Amino acid sequence: MHGRNGRRGKEHRGAYRREYAKATPFQLWAAISAEVMRGPTMTQAERKAAQGSAPVYHYVFSWRTPVLDGRPGTFHACEIAFVFDNADRCVRQTGGGPEALALSTQVSQAWIRFARNGNPNHPALPRWPGFESSKRATMFLDRPSFVKNNPEREGLDLIARAVK
Repeated sequence: MHGRNGRRGKEHRGAYRREYAKATPFQLWAAISAEVMRGPTMTQAERKAAQGSAPVYHYVFSWRTPVLDGRPGTFHACEIAFVFDNADRCVRQTGGGPEALALSTQVSQAWIRFARNGNPNHPALPRWPGFESSKRATMFLDRPSFVKNNPEREGLDLIARAVK
């Protein structure tokens, strides 16, 4: 962590430890490593919301696969099987259990609703508010799914200041 975050590495790790208090050291490292993608997606969501032409919905797919005793965790593009309601066909990624199948239905329904009318909300998910820069509402697609305002704010702000 020192190389990318310079002298602020300890402060940075502390920010993510506060955000993910129950995370294992590897899970904490994975969250910090994902910021190279999360920071730009947050910036893109802010810019799109500022345009005001249509509501913006921001998400993090945070469900951890049970496959291989959960070691893969949440990996890049693992939500694709859920978006297309294929958790039962991608059992090597999802495990194919009842939790994966239920989440697959929730996620695919959100994408269908969004494609049809620009709003992903449906009864099987908590209310998913549109993104505003002041709140940065983010849906964490998980079991259960939940909305969190300003996720990883402290850590993302630290890294943004470090690269300026």
